[in-house]
Amino acid sequence: MPIFAHGVTKDKLTILYYLRAKKVDITRDQLYRVMVENDVMSYFDYQSCMHELEEDAFIAAVPKAFGQVYRLSVRGADVLEEFVESLPVSLRERLDRYDREHREEMLLQTQIVSDMEELASGGYVVRLRALENSAAVMELTLRVASRDMAQRIRANWEKESEPLYAGLLSTLLKQEKE
Repeated sequence: MPIFAHGVTKDKLTILYYLRAKKVDITRDQLYRVMVENDVMSYFDYQSCMHELEEDAFIAAVPKAFGQVYRLSVRGADVLEEFVESLPVSLRERLDRYDREHREEMLLQTQIVSDMEELASGGYVVRLRALENSAAVMELTLRVASRDMAQRIRANWEKESEPLYAGLLSTLLKQEKE
């Protein structure tokens, strides 16, 4: 009968396990959402574990165009391999199922990104990017009059970026009739 990990050890192994299962880059916020939605650990436990895992080189933070992502390091993979059986099978299956069900959504969140900045002269600048393999395939920068407008643009960017890109290409690549 296996002896299951508890407390901080279980939390750290759970994070390592999910990072190994993940086939795409994952941000700190996305990983936290996984832990919360699966009722694995609290916010404070999560932050503490992430800090210690990174400090001890079990995970690596990798800068990307959309922000920082986390990956399992070789050291983390070795430790996980040694102790993976101390995580309950039910927890591993739940995390694997969550990954399958949310993979596309999480990938989209790292491909369709935006940010905004308030201008000293008034108004806002909104930067919208569509990324593929960390390279921008489309970037738009818009100046708008209000915070509300900037937030609405950012909220609509995820679902409207694809048709906008297709429309721009269609318009810009059309050939004039001779």
